[in-house]
Amino acid sequence: MAELLIAAGRNRRQRNNPRIDLTPMVDLGFLLITFFMMTTTMAKLKVMDIQMPYAPFPATTVFYEPSAITLMPAKGHRIYYYEGLFRPDVPLKRADTEEALQALLQDKQKVLRVRPIASERQLQVLIKPHATATVADIIGLFDEMDILDIRQAAMVDISPEEVKAVYAAFQ
Repeated sequence: MAELLIAAGRNRRQRNNPRIDLTPMVDLGFLLITFFMMTTTMAKLKVMDIQMPYAPFPATTVFYEPSAITLMPAKGHRIYYYEGLFRPDVPLKRADTEEALQALLQDKQKVLRVRPIASERQLQVLIKPHATATVADIIGLFDEMDILDIRQAAMVDISPEEVKAVYAAFQ
């Protein structure tokens, strides 16, 4: 039990010292500390919702060349891209800014809206990050997909031929 002792002065008469019990105050202090520790938010998690397919999913994916675009983020926050299938003899195009990428994807969506076949009207985006790409670049691309309401986007491995094409575009 904790108590507070008060000393009597020299010139005063000796009286019985009051006895103050501090035990309830200590208990209250620990209760308050516990309450604030339990109710305080230490750090908020920063997560991104990625929609993954349910298992079991088909082994093959239907890929329409006119409605596909492949984005390859690389060093310097540059995004190299090509439309349709990869052709090594055709040089890669480049989007340097977020606005340029957004305009590219919006234009592609406008072109696809008038396609005669309904299944080809949805833009399909393949994201193939280069070894020099940063995580921020990849997350930025997925954010753009969410902003532009592109539902068919996937991140896949980059092929060796595409790596060579990106290195050629660096120069």
